[in-house]
Amino acid sequence: MDINLTRLAGELKIAIILCSSVYYRLEVAGSVSHGIAIVCTVFRLVYRVWTHRIWWEDAWAAISLISDVVCLACIWIPYTDLPSWVLAVALTSVLWAARMSVIFCIIRIANHSGRKVHIWITHLIAVSFACMWVALLIQKVTVCLFHACQMSEPVAISQLITDVIADSSLAAAPLQLWKNVGLSRSRKILVLSSFGASIIITAITIPHAIILFKPVTETTLIFAHVKAAVSLIICNILVIVTFAYRVLSKETCDLDQSFTSPDCSRVSS
Repeated sequence: MDINLTRLAGELKIAIILCSSVYYRLEVAGSVSHGIAIVCTVFRLVYRVWTHRIWWEDAWAAISLISDVVCLACIWIPYTDLPSWVLAVALTSVLWAARMSVIFCIIRIANHSGRKVHIWITHLIAVSFACMWVALLIQKVTVCLFHACQMSEPVAISQLITDVIADSSLAAAPLQLWKNVGLSRSRKILVLSSFGASIIITAITIPHAIILFKPVTETTLIFAHVKAAVSLIICNILVIVTFAYRVLSKETCDLDQSFTSPDCSRVSS
């Protein structure tokens, strides 16, 4: 009897250590990834305000930033102190607001392409993103309210389908602009940056959607936090690239200023 009690106590101690280790990994991975994403986005917004280049894509980045802050808070605030649906809504909103930011950057380029078909396609993609975003939120909130946020296979299927559609659209839209529009060198850099951001977002979202088909574990939660944070970081690449281009090439204006100021002059070194 004493031996069984000792063994049970030992197994319980091991389980507590393992749970603590997993939660510690969540705190570290989540805090680091969200922290970097928040810093990058704050830099992006401050820089855009400073250069007087704020546009709709920055508003979507701000929404993604707010959602990311909520995700970070959920790591440190006990689950019992928050409604069950808060984290699900925040994680979903970080990703989709980041996607909206990227597509609105592409819309801005398409608006200056002179081709109505590109303008219509990019706007339709943005509308489809909004619809998929809302549909996923409704589905996940419903699951949280009635099934304690135990994401089932239908949620995994919905997320996989929407991820494939959204990421395929994000990758195809810049390529169409590159193929059919006579772009200047600076605009080509923006298009390639948009395409690169789309590919990276795809690389992190599709594997997570596949993981959701397996039983949910703490590792799945860690992956979800990292995925959301990386998506926000990637959507800021477009602005970081323009900043780097301005500094390294010693231009007096940003890449996107070429849309309205084609005579950007180079500062002599």
